Amino acid sequence: MPTLELADATIAYERAGDAGPPVLLVQGVGALGECWRPQIDGLAADHRLAWHDNRGIGRSLPRRGPVTIPAMAADCLALVDHLGWPEVHLVGHSMGGLIVQEAARQAPDRVRSLSLLSTSPRGRPILMISLAAFVGSLRMRFGAEPSRWAAFARLGFPPAYVAEVGVEPLVAALRRGFCEGFVRTPPIVRAQLGALWRDRGRDLGALREIPTLIATGAQDHTVRSALSDELLACLPHARLERFADAGHALPIQHADAINQLLRRHIAAAEGSGAPIH
Repeated sequence: MPTLELADATIAYERAGDAGPPVLLVQGVGALGECWRPQIDGLAADHRLAWHDNRGIGRSLPRRGPVTIPAMAADCLALVDHLGWPEVHLVGHSMGGLIVQEAARQAPDRVRSLSLLSTSPRGRPILMISLAAFVGSLRMRFGAEPSRWAAFARLGFPPAYVAEVGVEPLVAALRRGFCEGFVRTPPIVRAQLGALWRDRGRDLGALREIPTLIATGAQDHTVRSALSDELLACLPHARLERFADAGHALPIQHADAINQLLRRHIAAAEGSGAPIH
């Protein structure tokens, strides 16, 4: 995994795809870039993709500088510079959605489109979780490691989907996509949660000229679906797609549908495809 050395952070990243629009995929709390695997496999044939571990997590070690939304957004823009991309399509999930909003605010002329999945206009409301999420998070904090990961899977996916697929395959996918010891809340995860708590939002006026897709799961108990409605109120030009049967792990549960939405949204922003409406 190549790395980009910045003054206060090491950013480990990967690339796939040799042709097509450039796309940077940005993940959320505790998640590694590898958590985008369903999108990487689905989009690399006709997009130039890059993904990374956010500062201080996974292979982006050692942790040196601050863990804040603005700092992680600046890391994204530095990586785009490093890749030699004058402009980029930004895709963010959960905390990654906040990061790409901030990156677009910092450099709106560099962003061809935004895709905001299971996210919010501000970080702090994400931590004001529902009762179901609170109960699920408690189950993640106690017991043996396998039972904690099973509780995490049940928090990320709706009960009907867990019953259909089985908890073991979902746990396996989450273990590949999240940092070591995630269910025990390692220091970097606590730092990322602190970044959410300190994030009170930003002026999104500069984003109103950027083509934007918002997607959410109606059964998301981690980042409530209502926060996507708040995001749409801030960005009334955006398109909101709500999946009635999905939870927070929307890009995994509905990988094919999300990949199709992303492909059409990016193509429309490039001026080479039909609008997504």
